[in-house]
Amino acid sequence: MPPRDQLAALKERAGVVAALLDGRQTVLVRSSDLPPSTDDLADPFALYPSYSHQDPDRYGDRDLRYYHGSTTKPADGIPLRGVAEVEAVHHVETDRLASLTPYYVYTEAGLRDKYRLDDQAEARVLVVRTRELENPRLIEERGAYRGCRTWIDLADDVDVDPDDSTPILDDAEFAERRAAVENALE
Repeated sequence: MPPRDQLAALKERAGVVAALLDGRQTVLVRSSDLPPSTDDLADPFALYPSYSHQDPDRYGDRDLRYYHGSTTKPADGIPLRGVAEVEAVHHVETDRLASLTPYYVYTEAGLRDKYRLDDQAEARVLVVRTRELENPRLIEERGAYRGCRTWIDLADDVDVDPDDSTPILDDAEFAERRAAVENALE
């Protein structure tokens, strides 16, 4: 992750970013052995949609619209529309991922495939609070942003202020969703 004075950006499949920004999804799943550590997840981060390696077979039938709406990278640049902050981290056995399907656009098999979880006993489930930027922007896809990496350092001239954003879900909706996710993981 970048230094604390620079905003990090999470590269995530564009369909998942769209679902986060739509309020459909409030969790992210990660392999438990991938950086960053839980301690590094305290600060807000930008959501950087990635348009490569998307697979419609990972999506549940009711959520295919997120795949279909996010298959083509815009020619004018990468849209930065939101930021997120980790509100809770849960370490769960991978055999419990099925309980997340109501809260994630991927199926259980899609989660296992995307994050290569079949050989692992544990996954990290991040409950995230997503906020829409008041001034979304298109940014240039720089060479440093390309490639298979989870976190990128946004260039100094990319002005994204997490404080200049509005929560996708209001406090009551988010608290209800968070409680539902946590109940599903018990």
